[in-house]
Amino acid sequence: MHVESHRVFRAAVEYGSITRAAQTLHMTQSTASRHLQTLEDEYGGLLFERSATGITLTPFGRALYPYTCDLLSCHEKAKEELARLRREGGGLSVGATLSIGEYLLPQVLGEVRRTYPQAEIRMRISNTSDVLEDLIRHRIDIALVEGVVEPAMDLRVDTWRDDELVLVCAPDHPFAVAGSIDLEQLVGHPVLFREEGSGTRQVTEAALEGAGIRSSLTIAMELGSTEAIKSAAEAGLGVAFLSRLTVARDCKSGRLVEVPIHGFRISRHLYIVERPERFEKVLVKSLLGILRRG
Repeated sequence: MHVESHRVFRAAVEYGSITRAAQTLHMTQSTASRHLQTLEDEYGGLLFERSATGITLTPFGRALYPYTCDLLSCHEKAKEELARLRREGGGLSVGATLSIGEYLLPQVLGEVRRTYPQAEIRMRISNTSDVLEDLIRHRIDIALVEGVVEPAMDLRVDTWRDDELVLVCAPDHPFAVAGSIDLEQLVGHPVLFREEGSGTRQVTEAALEGAGIRSSLTIAMELGSTEAIKSAAEAGLGVAFLSRLTVARDCKSGRLVEVPIHGFRISRHLYIVERPERFEKVLVKSLLGILRRG
């Protein structure tokens, strides 16, 4: 769309002169004439009849003129609306894994809202693989995930912060009484896992495989949320490896007990994942600034 060419055409009609139109738009007459020629080539017809006394619209030009006015009006409204969105932030859709979405993001998004109170902010919570799929398919603007993130040509992955997975159990479990255990003592005790595709499960299984014990463990249940696993552990249905971020309050209140394991530690990164964008949303920039400060 040749916006500047349409501006020249509208000005030439309003002033009845290509020279006056060029002066008003601060360009040479030859440049203005080239813009009109561009429109004539684009639409396939003459816009003006030229004579010694000036210019007169052709039937073709008269037909185009109202569309030119509408087009320029829409263009200006679009610029105004987009400028407003830049000022106010527009909308933000964040995808996050359960641990991050439930325990870390609410406070961060609250800070974004305080800066942009008119912004529409949405959060989608799912497992790592589903969140990344949402990002690739443009259903969300940015992703915050845990676990294993395979490098992809069309995604940018940055480490955000570190986290640790700890073993927890019910207060009356034998491990709670023991205070600490050797890793081999897990054999024979039911273990609670998140569902396939969960970042927590990926990291836990990789660490247990590396220690040579994964195949010896008994999976008691596969559950779809951190809260479900905590409730099952509290009920004595098994022990579980969960993010320290998600169990800190439970261990402090006595609902669960953290069990140190001699010589064994599961650490992981939490990641910020983005699509490379030519124009990054104001709200995405704001969110990234808060995340990186924290």
